Amino acid sequence: MLSIMPKPDGSIRVRIRNDGKGIPQSILKAGREDRNGLAGMRERARQIGAKLNSWSRVGAGTEVELNVPGSIAYAEGQERPELNLFRGKAG
Repeated sequence: MLSIMPKPDGSIRVRIRNDGKGIPQSILKAGREDRNGLAGMRERARQIGAKLNSWSRVGAGTEVELNVPGSIAYAEGQERPELNLFRGKAG
């Protein structure tokens, strides 16, 4: 399931959830040595001023949530071209 939702504070929340096998807590926190996975996603979120959270239980699936502040998601101009995917999408 995917949901994209503007929040009352002006930020955007993107949430992805599945009902798969889940991810062991050790991998969820530290990632795998040979892959970027969630650790890489967290780092990219930090680079744009966003926050990525993830939750999982073995046998119950995984949920990943990205929160992007409105000041970043709706910023005008080309100073942050990596954020263009958010501009004009909500509303």
